[in-house]
Amino acid sequence: MDATLSDRLLSHLRTRLGAGLGFAEAPAPLSGGFDTTVSAFRLKGAPADWSGGLVLRVMAFAASAMRVRREAATHAALVAAGFPAPRILMAETDGAVLGRPFLIMERLPGETMWAAIVGPQGRLARLPAMPRQLGEVHARLHGIPGEALLESARKFEVDPELVTLGGEVRRIRARIEKAGVMGLLPGASWLERNMPPPAQPEVICHGDFHPLNIIVQDDQVTGVIDWAQAIAAEPAFDVAASRVLARFANLSASLLMRGPVGLGRQLIFWQYERAYRAHRRLDTRNMRYFEAVRGLSALAFAGERPGPGNPWDVAHVRAALYRHFAEITGVHVRI
Repeated sequence: MDATLSDRLLSHLRTRLGAGLGFAEAPAPLSGGFDTTVSAFRLKGAPADWSGGLVLRVMAFAASAMRVRREAATHAALVAAGFPAPRILMAETDGAVLGRPFLIMERLPGETMWAAIVGPQGRLARLPAMPRQLGEVHARLHGIPGEALLESARKFEVDPELVTLGGEVRRIRARIEKAGVMGLLPGASWLERNMPPPAQPEVICHGDFHPLNIIVQDDQVTGVIDWAQAIAAEPAFDVAASRVLARFANLSASLLMRGPVGLGRQLIFWQYERAYRAHRRLDTRNMRYFEAVRGLSALAFAGERPGPGNPWDVAHVRAALYRHFAEITGVHVRI
């Protein structure tokens, strides 16, 4: 974060928390965040709730006030249910403060599950435990009724429809239209026409559950981050999203290694799902529909953020998603 933004942030925090506030550690960039700018910082002279490590998430667009309120509502529901997610300390919808709306939340101790395995201080010996941990934490999340998210949305003045399956499908259409990738619109229409009734009671679903969004310390999960896509839906919605991620997201493997890497990913997903089912029942009747939802969302993201670094905007990934979507729906889409 540049000095000007740091100064503006500190000035704003002083108006809320006291004139004696300062930075113990100035905001420094954190990795991650395709559509937000993420920084870590610490304060001195702050109230107890603000005295630990903090994370600043600045939205990519000025018109993101609803997204900020939606994320704040999601975190509030999770924390109230005792699930390990960061507490939101400030949800600023006024874009005039930093130029765009932003969130400040507590920083969870540790590093991402993936970094703990392959990062500079990572250990590959942790890899066998990863699927079990993923399955257990995901099953724990799905113990929280979806109504908890809907009620929290109402408290934060968010239309509850936005955090439902119907709202998610309509959001995909809106994203496609805004990005101008009209070759995906027939897919959105199919999703709208074929939305199934829930096969299980609705729960809070993360929507993007994978090892880069799980934080661990000393081999223990300390929390789950990045709740921008959370909705109330049946559990299979979330498991299907993780299945699409495991099968299709680009890992920059060479052409020769794509086959072995793909097999390894499928094995990890199978172990994850087995661990999940050991803790929670999973009805898969609507699984294919949810795979189509996640696949079209991934293609929409490829159209929204084309270029290097986007795990969906890779030729062979797009081609695989086109085929998979057509196999499920009979509809051929293209960016």
